[in-house]
Amino acid sequence: MKDDVRRERWIITAEKVSERGGEDGGSVGTVRDFEGTREEAERALEEAARTFPMGVFFQERRRLVYRQLDGSYLVRCTGSLGGRHTRVLRAARLVWDSGAKGGDSTG
Repeated sequence: MKDDVRRERWIITAEKVSERGGEDGGSVGTVRDFEGTREEAERALEEAARTFPMGVFFQERRRLVYRQLDGSYLVRCTGSLGGRHTRVLRAARLVWDSGAKGGDSTG
């Protein structure tokens, strides 16, 4: 790796989207937290969209992965019993940490 490549702190999250107007959406969980380049973060986000487990007892029959215009991914899975789960996966770069020495910005 080149010395001039900037490695930054990234997080990938998955937000549950309610189906058919239900109230089960809105919860957000961390999928991955890592240090890397923007390109590595984009690859990790796409990989997460393809492989993120939708539920412990959910037996996936089909997965559709859409890349949205803002760079996030919408993932819709249909289960073997007909249920459906939808998640929006996003990557975010850490830009400030109040716990860092002097509260410095990370860029």
